[in-house]
Amino acid sequence: MLKGKKFLLIDDCNTAISLMRSMLNSFGITNDFIESTTDSLKAIRMMVSHTYDVVICDYNMRHNIDGGLIFDEAKRRQLLPSDGVFICVTGDNTQQVVSHFIELEPDDYLIKPFSAAKFYERIERVAERKSALYPLLLAIDNKEYQTAIGLCKRYKISYPDYAGYIDRINGDCLLRSERHLEAKKFYEEACQKTDHLWPRVGYGQALKELGQLKEAESVFQEILNKYPKQPLARKHLAGCLMVSDRVPEALEQFNILHKVNSANPLRELIIANLYAALQQHKNAAIGYQRYTSKVSGTSRFSYGVNLNISVSLMLASIYTEDVAEHTELVKEARHNIHEQRIVGEADEERYESEISALVGVAIFACLHGDIENCFTIVNKVNSLNKPLTDYYTVLNVARLYGFCGMPDKYEQTMQMARELCALSDDDALIQSQVKLLEACHAEINQRLTRGNKLVEQAFEKRKNNRATEAIEDAYRAFHMVPFHYRLCFLILELTALATPSFLTPKEVEAVIYSCHWVYQNDTRPTAAEVKQADEFYRVALQRIGNMSKVSIA
Repeated sequence: MLKGKKFLLIDDCNTAISLMRSMLNSFGITNDFIESTTDSLKAIRMMVSHTYDVVICDYNMRHNIDGGLIFDEAKRRQLLPSDGVFICVTGDNTQQVVSHFIELEPDDYLIKPFSAAKFYERIERVAERKSALYPLLLAIDNKEYQTAIGLCKRYKISYPDYAGYIDRINGDCLLRSERHLEAKKFYEEACQKTDHLWPRVGYGQALKELGQLKEAESVFQEILNKYPKQPLARKHLAGCLMVSDRVPEALEQFNILHKVNSANPLRELIIANLYAALQQHKNAAIGYQRYTSKVSGTSRFSYGVNLNISVSLMLASIYTEDVAEHTELVKEARHNIHEQRIVGEADEERYESEISALVGVAIFACLHGDIENCFTIVNKVNSLNKPLTDYYTVLNVARLYGFCGMPDKYEQTMQMARELCALSDDDALIQSQVKLLEACHAEINQRLTRGNKLVEQAFEKRKNNRATEAIEDAYRAFHMVPFHYRLCFLILELTALATPSFLTPKEVEAVIYSCHWVYQNDTRPTAAEVKQADEFYRVALQRIGNMSKVSIA
């Protein structure tokens, strides 16, 4: 069965590779059909450039990424044929590792040490099953779930020994094709026939998708009462809580799951998203950092997530009242932004990294009053017309427009982010991204609403000759909607009439310089308005000079 098949052995220990090679040799598999590597990233490159029928991968790889991520990459990018075999091997049989295998669902896993006979027999058993069910597995890989459901019925009759395996596929396909009522009935019947947990978990999923959240929660909680470390039940329970807008409780469940198994990088990302949704931005930055460290070198890596580290630090600096902590957070955010590089082998990667680098600098500049640099970068971002495909990159571009007070651009980009949410391959991740998006939208909307209200108040007070009150509202509004060109004109006009007493001359000068710069570079003002703004700016500068002299005296 296995002769003539191409093998790839992945282990960070050469001795382990030699032993597995020797075991295969003893069953007639020659070295011509066996390749190996001790480097996990090289293993991925080998699977990209060659076709392997069987991959045997060590779980606890100490070079770059672990075996779980190698399997994730192979599955995500379809680096193995549909009847290809992926088996994890490990010397670690702790609850953490076993829990991760339950989530990963490789074709099989073996605990070291094992005999040559057991090693060969387990590979052969999986290869036979996948070969027999190849058309069904191919349909699933091609996301042809209706076809797969039909094949399940046929193959269950043809291959009764694989009935349980086929049933699990059938239930999953019913859920994926959104035939939720059928899935509920299917899993109810399966629960009567077997004591395995998968029908109970599937039944809970069907209830959740049907909107019967309390019933679904009860199912998952019942499983967890008996098996508190069951990862899928806890993950889906957290999903119910997110759908019910009980984000703190969902976060608690993911943190419990993370303690059981900290190896799953997607969980780091989900937890970071939920921290950010709850405006616990410092914790979010830590989560994003852990995620990017784990997935570096894989297709899971995102320049947008990498930028989220800096953005979360900047937001944390805004919300903290501790001066020392604020300074440290700003310093760390600035360092991370300066570390952003335009990299990537493919054009799409380089484009995403370029946008992320630009947006990071622009947000930092906007939040710290460097309006000229921010405005320049925003114009450059606007001129780049290639489509963005990364949810986090698009969300950060939307954030930039929101911080700058550009509501039209903001709404347009937020809609793009909403559409990209659905493209993820993990339901819990999608739900966490939705919560993050909703929280960002609420935060930015609050900022825009407050800023625009202050602008309206300032104009109303100016109209009623209450210049002193108007100037205070105008300056406060500027930090929320700095690219509001009519506001910039008002600030120049009011400052030319009376210098604000609540700011230092240096702070006033920085604001009116930015207002003048924005007005000069915006295309909307008329030539006469630009000329008048110049005159107001000149008079305002004179007033500031007089303020400085009085202060020195």
